[in-house]
Amino acid sequence: MTMAVALLMGSTATFGQDDFDPSFPVEPGAPGTDLYYSRIVLLRNIEEGGTVNGAGKYVVDKYVTVYAYVNTGYRFVNWTDTKGNELSTTTSFKFLNTEKADTLIANYAFDPSMPVEPSEPSTSLYYRLVLKATDGLSVSGGGRYLAGKKVSCSASLETGYSFLGWYRNDGTKVSDSRSFSYVMPVDGDTLTAQCVFDPNTPNEPGDPILKHNVSVTCSEGGYWRGTSGRLLEGTTFSLSAYRNDGYEFKGWYLNGELYTTLSSFSYTVGKENLNFYAKFEFNPAFPNEPTMPAISQYSYYLPTINGKPGESIKYSINLVNTEVVKDLNIRLTFPAGVVIEPNKYTLSSKAVGYTVTICEAVDTISIIEEGAKLWDFTMIGGTTEPATHALLTFDVFLPDTIDTGHRHQVKVNQISMTMADGTPVTARTRNGLIGVFKLGDVNGDDGVDVQDILSAATIIKGTEDESFVPEMSDANEDGTTDDQDIESIIEIIKDNSNGEK
Repeated sequence: MTMAVALLMGSTATFGQDDFDPSFPVEPGAPGTDLYYSRIVLLRNIEEGGTVNGAGKYVVDKYVTVYAYVNTGYRFVNWTDTKGNELSTTTSFKFLNTEKADTLIANYAFDPSMPVEPSEPSTSLYYRLVLKATDGLSVSGGGRYLAGKKVSCSASLETGYSFLGWYRNDGTKVSDSRSFSYVMPVDGDTLTAQCVFDPNTPNEPGDPILKHNVSVTCSEGGYWRGTSGRLLEGTTFSLSAYRNDGYEFKGWYLNGELYTTLSSFSYTVGKENLNFYAKFEFNPAFPNEPTMPAISQYSYYLPTINGKPGESIKYSINLVNTEVVKDLNIRLTFPAGVVIEPNKYTLSSKAVGYTVTICEAVDTISIIEEGAKLWDFTMIGGTTEPATHALLTFDVFLPDTIDTGHRHQVKVNQISMTMADGTPVTARTRNGLIGVFKLGDVNGDDGVDVQDILSAATIIKGTEDESFVPEMSDANEDGTTDDQDIESIIEIIKDNSNGEK
């Protein structure tokens, strides 16, 4: 938990780590009772954006409601966990407390046109899906979800083990498949992926799960805290460097090359061993307080955009800056299958005089997801005036072969930029999503059926929830959602029943 706080209060907010914190055991209640407590920590991405309420210790298996209040000149964006997963877009929401300590982040955006929010919206009720694993397995997909939401659960198997299945706490088997979709029940659930050691089991082709060495050292003049040792591919860990009086932190070096000048960051283990080195230099004139501007002045966030296979969508890098910005370099990871169209882009009216370069980056260390691509967006020689705006908007093509029925994450790998006087600064960041759904798949379950007709009718009445994909409700593609789209969805269902796509 202290690492999550350090990341948010330091020079960057990567939000790249999972919110599981094994250092906080369940806290017992008063003697003679059967009550147990766990801790809820609330943080803000921009301190000036507002205040939060609801942090503290709560009884396990009881409902907790947290609140975010918005100051004038800011707007509320959403609640996320420390991994960057969106939990709710309402300023207050309700969820079931579990036995682990948890950290929630209230995200704000600078918007001078926004007044103080006059009242609280209605709360949404979320439930926790806890995923556990026996030795030989690592799992993903746990988190908070609305009841009825389809959740993708996945287990990765180490060499020498055989997979047994997914089980509930009462021993009931849920699935034999390592990857499956689970419908979120009311009150949440706990699933455990189980395997057995079997040295005769061969490697599964194309699916090796390996461990790599992560070593960390530092020069004299400071110390580091974080994670090191042998870690599984795909594991996200955090490192922080702390300088002693009279010393200046110069940066983190990865395998001999400068990686970042930020004192704290998160990193995901790729397919190679990693050697991090924290460098300090003696500088008795170095001030106690950093001269770098407050990072709340700058915030990058990526949107959630939905589209269908075979079309291009407009995706943007959004920036909130309260000071003039000059040169910028932004590196993003895009999911497998999407195609960036580097010659099709537009700049914000606030960004003038730039030479823009958009190109694919070559960096085998940073890529984990199979087929994912790194892209660099460089803007040199111009200035960006203070604003809340879509800094750079570009085309992304979704081919017919891309997976449908879910949202693919777009990750911020690196941000670097300078102020008007050339001083380097950094910013807070938030990851985004690209959703890919079939036309007519209004409820986002990767099928087009009667349920989509009901969901479309609900959208026409003006009611939506987070499971809806309103872009797919315009089934006749005339730019509006109306009764004619319901007829088009019926035709799609008929075509699918006849074996057509």
